[in-house]
Amino acid sequence: MTELIDRNRRKYSQATRILQIYGALANARGGLTIAELEDKTGVTRRTLNRDLALLQQDYLIDAPEVDDRGRKRWKLLPAGPSSTVSFTRGELAALQLGRSMLAFLEQTELGGDMKEAFDKVTSRLGGDDGDLDRKLYALPDAPPVLAGTERFGDVLNDVLTALLRERRLELDYPPSGAGEEQAETLLLDPLTLVYFRGRLYLVARNVAGGAIRPYALHRATEARWLRNEPAEIPANYHPEEYFSSSFGLFTGGEPTTVRVRFEPGPARYARERRWHRSQGVVDHADGGCELRWTIPLTPDLESWLLSFGDGARVLAPAALRERIAARLAAAAAAYGA
Repeated sequence: MTELIDRNRRKYSQATRILQIYGALANARGGLTIAELEDKTGVTRRTLNRDLALLQQDYLIDAPEVDDRGRKRWKLLPAGPSSTVSFTRGELAALQLGRSMLAFLEQTELGGDMKEAFDKVTSRLGGDDGDLDRKLYALPDAPPVLAGTERFGDVLNDVLTALLRERRLELDYPPSGAGEEQAETLLLDPLTLVYFRGRLYLVARNVAGGAIRPYALHRATEARWLRNEPAEIPANYHPEEYFSSSFGLFTGGEPTTVRVRFEPGPARYARERRWHRSQGVVDHADGGCELRWTIPLTPDLESWLLSFGDGARVLAPAALRERIAARLAAAAAAYGA
């Protein structure tokens, strides 16, 4: 009986070691040397060699490669769909940069899952959080919204549930220009969750009128997904097509030809980016340029043009040119006063 117990203990001990070795190799894209495995698992070198031979016999690890310092490095063999997902160093760096971009989610119900996911990325890249934050940092493209994180987390949780399960959603949402106390309850078919300039928006179809538009989730006061009411998804809806004619987040009106003359200073910045897929560029001899698009006239477009001050001048259409001129004149008058 004692002999049987000892044998079972040895088997369990070996199984535990195998799991430790496999786990260490799974989190090391570049593989590990015997010395590194010894340090990570606490298993002696002699025992490691025996366990690695077993893993190699079972086609779980590859024959060791020799690195530029002459050391043998052991790696896992690629397996089927259930195996550890493999990333290149560039892909991992791109994911790490996304950590800064999504910082506004840290205090929501997605915060815990997001941290665990990025901790895995950090482990695969090597180094600790602080070290990688110094090496890879994405400057936020917009300041964070001052919204109650607990309320925002509750709203986001119900929105995601309704979206992923394709169920209708009740959203308490204030009309434009109204305060939270004036929120109306909207019945929506959720279509797409959109990230835009540091904020999350839900593109949804309003059941009452059938109109599709984005809703800023930080403005919603409450959300409730409706378990027994399936959402109706328009057959021809796709976010890429929905935003194809917009300049920014909001769509509206018929597309029209917009022509803007940029002075030499901001011209380089303007011409080296593709602001819309309909964009055309005409370079001028003085270093300036003219950009042309076929887009609707929206508040996003006006705000963008105003950000250039006297560095950009609207040439067409006349209505847009007049609005931009009036707003710049009003701003100048306010400073003059």
